[in-house]
Amino acid sequence: MQPGEHGQNPHEQDPRVLAQRRLEVMVGRGELTLSEFSERAEKIWAATCPAELEEALSGLPAAPLAEQGRAAPPAAHTGSAITVDASAKRTSVFETIKREGRWELPDDQRFTSWLGEIYLDLREAVVDRQRTRLQLDLWCANAKILVPPGVTVAVTGDRTMSELKVDEGRYEVSGGPRLDMEINGFMAGAKIKVLAAGEKIPKAWKWF
Repeated sequence: MQPGEHGQNPHEQDPRVLAQRRLEVMVGRGELTLSEFSERAEKIWAATCPAELEEALSGLPAAPLAEQGRAAPPAAHTGSAITVDASAKRTSVFETIKREGRWELPDDQRFTSWLGEIYLDLREAVVDRQRTRLQLDLWCANAKILVPPGVTVAVTGDRTMSELKVDEGRYEVSGGPRLDMEINGFMAGAKIKVLAAGEKIPKAWKWF
């Protein structure tokens, strides 16, 4: 039998591909933060033998591969998870909106700033779907966004007299959970940086 017969793609049967899909499903269920996905996915693609692949998945709930594509309700977060109240400030004037640490990012979340700043550290964010939409409206304002490796980001939006800077760094993990980010603005600045959890944020990026 030749590869590809009966619609089978050899790449689809790669244990590393199947292992990453398992992680993606867990992110969609809210069982892993984006950084936890990133760290495990990096180990998966660095694995050179079954033992190393098993180590990358150690500690995860056992689930048959056949069930990984099924939809499941978001997991409830208790204990150390910090839930950001949906009524928390999402609009600022001359102020800073900040989200960091472990926090829940709902779908279609929208932040607006007038002459202020928005700082979002998504590395420990918890999402309950594999594709999340986020909107930023910047009016003479700035935004700084940190994203862990492995998260696919698509940026759209209307910006006038504004600047967008993207620093992807050098990471091998890709093709994970997707973030659709709409950034609108006038005389605004937005910076997006890919940075693994635990890595030090460059002062030049954070303050300038």
